[in-house]
Amino acid sequence: MKRLFLSLAVTAIMACSCVGCVFGGGGSPDNNDQNNNNNGTNMDPVVKVTNETYGSFWMRCHDYLTMPVTAYNALAPEAVSGNIYADYKEAGVNTLMALYEGAPTKASLDLCEENGLAYLVQNPNTTNEAMIRGQLAHALYHNAFAGVMLSDEPGYTSFESLKTSADVLDSVMPEDTTGSLWHVNLFPTYAKNWQLYYRSPKQDLPEGMEDYPYEQYVSDFLRVCKPKVLSYDFYPCRKDEGTLLDGYFQNMAIVRSAAMGANIPFWVYIQTCSFNNNTRIPNKADILWQVNTALSYGAKGIQYFTGVVARNAGGEKFDGAMFDLSGNRTAVYEYVKAANKQIAAVDEVLMCSKSKGVVVCGTSPWEVCGIPETDRLTTYGELASAEAGHSLVGCFDFNGKTALYVTDNSVTEGDTVSLNFTSSVKGYTVVKGVKTAFEGETLTLTPEAGEGILVVIE
Repeated sequence: MKRLFLSLAVTAIMACSCVGCVFGGGGSPDNNDQNNNNNGTNMDPVVKVTNETYGSFWMRCHDYLTMPVTAYNALAPEAVSGNIYADYKEAGVNTLMALYEGAPTKASLDLCEENGLAYLVQNPNTTNEAMIRGQLAHALYHNAFAGVMLSDEPGYTSFESLKTSADVLDSVMPEDTTGSLWHVNLFPTYAKNWQLYYRSPKQDLPEGMEDYPYEQYVSDFLRVCKPKVLSYDFYPCRKDEGTLLDGYFQNMAIVRSAAMGANIPFWVYIQTCSFNNNTRIPNKADILWQVNTALSYGAKGIQYFTGVVARNAGGEKFDGAMFDLSGNRTAVYEYVKAANKQIAAVDEVLMCSKSKGVVVCGTSPWEVCGIPETDRLTTYGELASAEAGHSLVGCFDFNGKTALYVTDNSVTEGDTVSLNFTSSVKGYTVVKGVKTAFEGETLTLTPEAGEGILVVIE
C-alpha cells in the first residue's frame, strides 16, 4: 500500500510547485532524503522529499511514508530476547527507545534489525567527543541505529547543556546516519513553574521572575536547542474510568503551533500505564482516544509510555503497560495493536499532509470548549459542514487533496458523524485499517469510542 501512495505523492508534488525537485538519474535513494527514481536517464526529474517538505521526520531505516511509532522504557535487561522484539513488531511499534534501561546495546540493535525496528540508544551522558565515539562505536553504523535518547522532561536551565550535547552528537554522526535523531521530550502544561525552569530540586524562580509560562518554555527550547521534532507528554487517564484530565487539547494546541512555526513535526506520548494514586491503567477506548485525537490534531509521531512496565522508583508505582517486567504481554498490548493497525494504514497520507485545523462537533463532557478557537474550522475544502454529538474532524492538505481524520471525542461511547460536502464527491475511507471507496454528497460514519477514521477526497 505504501508504494502505491508513494507514486501518488510523487505525482502530486511534481504537479505542484516541484518542491524539492532536482535533476539526475540512476542511483539508489538514501534513507533520509528519499529519491523517487525514474527510468535511469540523466535528464529525468527526481523528486526528493526532505523533512522540510511536510514538516516531518522519519527514522533512517524507514521511508518517509512511515510514521514513527515508538515504545519508551522499552526493555529491561531481563526482558531482552528475540520474542519481545517480534511482539513489538506484531503490535505495530516500529521504533524502540532506551533512556534508563541498561539493556545491552549491541544485542538490542541486532534484534531490532532482525525485526525491522529502529532503535534510539541510551544517552552517552557526556559531552566529550572521543568518549561518545567510543560509547557509540557499535551503534553509529548499525542498520537499526536511529539516534540517541538525550533527555526526558528537562528544565530551562539545562537547555544550553542539552544544546552542547546535541551539537557533539551531531558532530559524531557519520553522513549515512543523517536520518538519526537526538531525542528530547518536554514537560506537559500541568508541570509546576519550578519544574519547567529547573526540573529539580524545587526552588523559587530567579529574582524578578514571577512566572515562567509554558509557551515560553516551549519557545525557549526551540530557540536554544533547535530540535528535529517537538516531543511532549500529557497523561490524561485519571483515577476513575471515563475521567480525563482537563488541559489536554490546550497543551496539544501550544505544541502544534510551535512545531508548525518551526516546520518540524510534533510527537506525543500515549499513556499505557498507571504510575501513581491518581492515574489508572488505560482501557482500549482510552488508548484509541489518545492516539486518534493526536492524529486528528496533526501529530506525526506516536510514542507509548511505556512498552515494558517501568520499575517502581522515586515513590511511583507503575502498573499496566504493554509488557510486564518479564516481557509477557498484557491486556494493553492488544489495545495498542488495534491503534497501530489503523496508523499503519493511514500514515502514508498523514505523513504527506499539512494540518490545517479541526472541526469540533458537539462537546466533550470533561472539557467543554477545550480546543482553542484559533485551531477551529467550520468548513474545509469540499467539507461544507460536519454534524456529530462529540467528534473531531482533523483537516489536512494532502498534496492538494482534502484529507479528513475523524475521531470520536469520547472514551465512553461511540458517535454518528455526518460529513456534508459542497457537491457529490468520490473518495475512500480507512476504518480499522480497511480501505473502502465512497461517493455522494454526504458521508455517515459511526466510530466507536475513541476510534479514528481517515477520509480522503480524490
